[in-house]
Amino acid sequence: MSSVKKQHRRGGRLWAGAASGALCVAGIVLLIVFFVDQEPPPPQAPAAQSASSSSGESTSPTSDATPTPSASATPSPSSAAPSTPAALPASKPVRVRLPDRDIDGDVFGISLADDGSLPAPSGARKDDAAWFDGSPTPGEQGPAVIEGHVTYSGKPSVFFELGAVRKGDRVDVDREDGSTATFEVYDIGRFPKDSFPTWAVYENTSSAELRLITCGGTVDADGRHADNVIVFAKLVD
Repeated sequence: MSSVKKQHRRGGRLWAGAASGALCVAGIVLLIVFFVDQEPPPPQAPAAQSASSSSGESTSPTSDATPTPSASATPSPSSAAPSTPAALPASKPVRVRLPDRDIDGDVFGISLADDGSLPAPSGARKDDAAWFDGSPTPGEQGPAVIEGHVTYSGKPSVFFELGAVRKGDRVDVDREDGSTATFEVYDIGRFPKDSFPTWAVYENTSSAELRLITCGGTVDADGRHADNVIVFAKLVD
């Protein structure tokens, strides 16, 4: 197993972390999934990527390739907010809601493991969403990252409906200080796990943004999904 080193900006500062083994930080998101009794909604396939991959053998992506989400990582004029609201001060997320979809779940912070990998929600919090605490808090400048299972032990989990999200959908993130950061989805993509778009997800942005990540695509004999579903959103209120 090789050692890898990634970089990520948090709040305008460059964040660096080292990982060893098959799982890496800055784009290497572990989402353990099992056989499903129901099929989650398929996301729109990104223009620059194939709709699915049959070669995914791992529960986490292992590549630094940087495919872009559908169209681009910049919102089109029709989906962009008229003006960019000021970023909010730091405050940890406690809940994520998508009013246009059946998504409503608690959020807790999750840190890197001792080996530098980013673990998936498990135990009593397996069906909650997890905010990567090495990324900005939702509403701060930069890309806040929240992950969650699509299924767990054969049952739909917090992000089961993430594939049904469409451009223009609203994402509300309730924060510890009592405020709510509201985002608008500007892109959705499905990417093979061996071509995870690391920089499109983690590279610093000039405004407050949000990334929601789960698994998707075909399921192999071991119950692993071939792809990652990623939702890109910008702060609008």
